[in-house]
Amino acid sequence: MSVLLGVIAVFAILSLLVAVWQAVMMVQQAPVGERLGSFMVLGWWKFAAVQAKAGPAAASNVEIYKRAAIAFLVFIVLGVMLSGWAVNRGSGAQASITSRLINDPRIIPAEFAFNTDLRRVAMPGVPLSES
Repeated sequence: MSVLLGVIAVFAILSLLVAVWQAVMMVQQAPVGERLGSFMVLGWWKFAAVQAKAGPAAASNVEIYKRAAIAFLVFIVLGVMLSGWAVNRGSGAQASITSRLINDPRIIPAEFAFNTDLRRVAMPGVPLSES
């Protein structure tokens, strides 16, 4: 399961890198009059506004950016769903609902363990200060 989550994480990172690279290429191919501040819509999923600002020279970069950004979102959602399923599949409410006897002699039952943490321990060289 962890291998599959790792593969999904690698694909998410790769699609993010492709989206960032295509965004840089779009900004470089944009018309001279467009300022960098007008490309702040890149992270807000406004692909039509990005395509209008980038111009016809960067049309292929806009399409690749759009696909990479959507793929990044899909991989992140898939990774979160799969990791949540992996965490909850082995344990959960089933283990706490069923009551079983504990047959391990090293475990002290709760009703007999009321004072085990508070008992005084005699240590060599340290006088007990009891009143």
